[in-house]
Amino acid sequence: MHIVHVIEPMEHGVFIWVVDMANRLVADGYRVTVLHSIREHTPKNWRTLFDSKVELIHVQMSREINPVVDTKALYNLVKYINQLKPDIIHTHSSKSGFLARAAGFILRKNNHLLYTSHAIHYPLIEQPFKRKLYKYLEHIGYWLGGTIVACGKEEYDILLKEITSGNTKRLIRISNGIDISQLTPKDYSIKNQKIRVGVTGRISLQKAPNVFADIAKKILSQRSDVEFVWIGGGEKQDVDHLESAGVKVTGMLDRSEVLKLVPSLDIFFQTSAYEGLSLALLEAQASGIPAVVTKIPGNDEVVQHGETGFVGESEDELLNSLEILFDSEKKRVEMGRQAKQYTRDNFSLVAMADQYKAEYKKQLETA
Repeated sequence: MHIVHVIEPMEHGVFIWVVDMANRLVADGYRVTVLHSIREHTPKNWRTLFDSKVELIHVQMSREINPVVDTKALYNLVKYINQLKPDIIHTHSSKSGFLARAAGFILRKNNHLLYTSHAIHYPLIEQPFKRKLYKYLEHIGYWLGGTIVACGKEEYDILLKEITSGNTKRLIRISNGIDISQLTPKDYSIKNQKIRVGVTGRISLQKAPNVFADIAKKILSQRSDVEFVWIGGGEKQDVDHLESAGVKVTGMLDRSEVLKLVPSLDIFFQTSAYEGLSLALLEAQASGIPAVVTKIPGNDEVVQHGETGFVGESEDELLNSLEILFDSEKKRVEMGRQAKQYTRDNFSLVAMADQYKAEYKKQLETA
């Protein structure tokens, strides 16, 4: 079976998801082609992350709406998909998801197409016109065809209510999974000089770095036994804001370097405004690190409140949860061990890939 993945956001979690899934599929005997963009912050070693059997074709897509670039991208997607004649088109995230569905519609292939959103973010867009526009584009994308895949329960509920109008025929849910073999479990016998609180990922509006900085500043003004670190990088103004609050920012690192640093954390602290089902959070939990996270779709599926970490609806709740973990090493270890077991049992790459492979087969059999 030949699967073509289409991806614009070649950075962050969506990129790692496609790398892991593509590599898993070729290991299982599938033919895999990835039609992809390049972003400013795409890792320099991105080609080496893919298995050599994965075919890579560059199709530049813009992050924002750009009629000239988008028209050219649509033309190229139609051209390559028509040449490749894949059994399944699997597209990811909003921009590439829309363009690939448009290409599939033109080629009459959307009965063999999956769109994994990875995070429906339009409800959080502050500007009313822009929010309505992006929601409208999701509606058009749904009309163009294909099956939408939600990464988590709450995302599924949002899509069911606001995009498919209660129709479940072309909407399914498959939770994200991670390649556990890449992770290094936390060694609780190794003690940091200070309690290390951190997060991984590019500094972006989605991650709400202002909230992270505000809470770090408050805590660091009262305690000398805690340190905050952001494993990643971003725009200078965002880095400056975090560093002025006392947060250490590592800058952008290779994935292998990031995964080596994750077990050094004592608490994973994520203040995101939205996620699909965060791979960074899954990796931290599967490494044995308790998490304190915002209450957004997906987070409360991964973090079992009061057992593997804490989910907070306000800055005060996040602060209080952090204080509980600061004051008890025993609770940090206990929650970390429970997080490791729960995540490995429920969010493995093998389980996720098997569900997608079953859906690919179903698409071909029922079309």
